[in-house]
Amino acid sequence: MDKMALFRRLTVGFLAPVVLLGILTGPAQAATPLKITDIYNPLKVLRADLDLPSASVASLNNSATFKVYVPGTLTLSVDGKSSGVQEITIRLKGSTSMYKLDETPSFKIKFKKGPTGLGYLGLRRLTLNGMVQDNSKIHEFGAYNLFNAMGIPASKTGWARLYINGVDRGLYVNVEQPDQVFMAKRFKDITQHVYEGVARRDLQLGNDNGDATTGAFLVDYGWKVTPNKNDLTKLINYASDWEDKTWYQGLLTVTDRALLIRAFAVENFLGHWDSYTGPGINNFYLRSNTRNKFTYIPWGVDQTFGENRGTEVLGDTFNLPLISDSSPHPWSRSMNRGKLYVQCINYKPCRTQYLLELKAVSAMATKIKLGTQMRAAAAVIEPVLAVQYANDKDTLTLAHNEQKRSIAYIAKRQAEVKALLAKYKIK
Repeated sequence: MDKMALFRRLTVGFLAPVVLLGILTGPAQAATPLKITDIYNPLKVLRADLDLPSASVASLNNSATFKVYVPGTLTLSVDGKSSGVQEITIRLKGSTSMYKLDETPSFKIKFKKGPTGLGYLGLRRLTLNGMVQDNSKIHEFGAYNLFNAMGIPASKTGWARLYINGVDRGLYVNVEQPDQVFMAKRFKDITQHVYEGVARRDLQLGNDNGDATTGAFLVDYGWKVTPNKNDLTKLINYASDWEDKTWYQGLLTVTDRALLIRAFAVENFLGHWDSYTGPGINNFYLRSNTRNKFTYIPWGVDQTFGENRGTEVLGDTFNLPLISDSSPHPWSRSMNRGKLYVQCINYKPCRTQYLLELKAVSAMATKIKLGTQMRAAAAVIEPVLAVQYANDKDTLTLAHNEQKRSIAYIAKRQAEVKALLAKYKIK
């Protein structure tokens, strides 16, 4: 037998069992697909692999193009389940503060649209927050939990350990974006517009100016179908009524008044100074339906639970007054608070309702064991933080201290609510 014949015979003999094994076992099993519940699961940390071409990296490091969407891919995985590689576009997120890609930025991500006009798992967007303004890393988890427990339409949250081009960038909080997908899930009626509040811009006459991308209120959704701000004009007109009784009655026409006042109460219980009811007049969405009625949606809750980043004093607390026309914030002296909130606390029927909602929020924090939930969340993210800050023990210690202080803040705030209710003789 020549050498080539021998080689062929040996090769066939070797491959035959391999081929047979392949027939018997079939192809390698693909990873189990993720479910939407995996995306916003506070008990697990997703791995998020973000791959960006060099042009996208350059754009996200250039302040002139921070907010320009650029292409990339994203793969999400946890417990053997995976999204597979998803085509996305991505930009940096922020308003009063932004960080370039080489630092610790936050991101807005859009999935590639499918035949239904939506992206992966029916989502349109993801928001990944770097939590640079939350040393505890658990504020957003705790705050959104309380909003949702009180029936306020608010985001869900999850966790992500982010890798950018293979480099571990640490822990991010994955916050559900209040977009058209969110609105369709939370509301039974049709959404006309979703307005995004701009810092220090209030519901004053004239602030219905601009188009979708300009003016005091930006249109995040709805402009293509309804390219005007007539609903916002109506809201501002009612909000500007000078007579308290007609103003309060008018709110029923243009807002879900009960939810609005309840949202004010939750924001204040949380010490959310960078909100509409705080001196920041910031971080909120206004959603209107086709009957021009608005619902308030909270946002940007990282600077809550009394953390005072304006000083170097470890463990000190910034207390947003539960009821006041104006307030300082950690970096500023006294500033006026949101117009609707101020009008509310100065008109007795509205103030009474606000105080009753504060009482309900305080009770809900106990009912859902908010402090226990936050403590459990801290345990979930601890392994990631331990790696992220392995060479920065001071920052890790700060996170631990702020977690303890934030959880203790709940009982402190409950005591303040109790005292305020006694002052106004609310039972």
